[in-house]
Amino acid sequence: MQTWLVHMRAPIRLLRELGLGGFLTLQLVGGGTVLAALVHPLFLALFVLEFAALRRSPGQGLAEFLLSFLYTFLYSSVFFGGYLTSMVLGLVGLARRRLWSSAWVLLLVPVYWILLSIAACQAVWKLVHDPYRWDKTEHGLARTSRKIEQADKGSKPASERTDSGDIRLPSAAIEAA
Repeated sequence: MQTWLVHMRAPIRLLRELGLGGFLTLQLVGGGTVLAALVHPLFLALFVLEFAALRRSPGQGLAEFLLSFLYTFLYSSVFFGGYLTSMVLGLVGLARRRLWSSAWVLLLVPVYWILLSIAACQAVWKLVHDPYRWDKTEHGLARTSRKIEQADKGSKPASERTDSGDIRLPSAAIEAA
């Protein structure tokens, strides 16, 4: 989120530097992922409400029922299509690393998206209320990671850090970026 915001401070310059393809890729990957995570709970709630209302009551006309059915179909198509896309991309990554035994975890993609939404909302909250501080995530420490050897040799474990992994930059460093 912050990376996208920093890059978008000068969008015309960024477009010239990246070209149209790179610029659009940044918008889809950087901005689109954050936007999708932020709107996921809203669309999930709308889907649940439409699904719950999807029964034909005696006073409801056929047109109203069909419209409700159409909304439910569209919401479910978007959700299941998105979840399926995430699962297929995860499966491709697992196949490349020959980690087929971990494929079962892809069934948790809907839970992942809910947790991703919570994290995105938390990130927006922190960006608004404490913009010079963010939580740093240490990547590549899973036992299946190719980076685990590098982490064992050179980086400090999180327990030895004085700030529990949080990064705080002075405001001058942010303004200079």
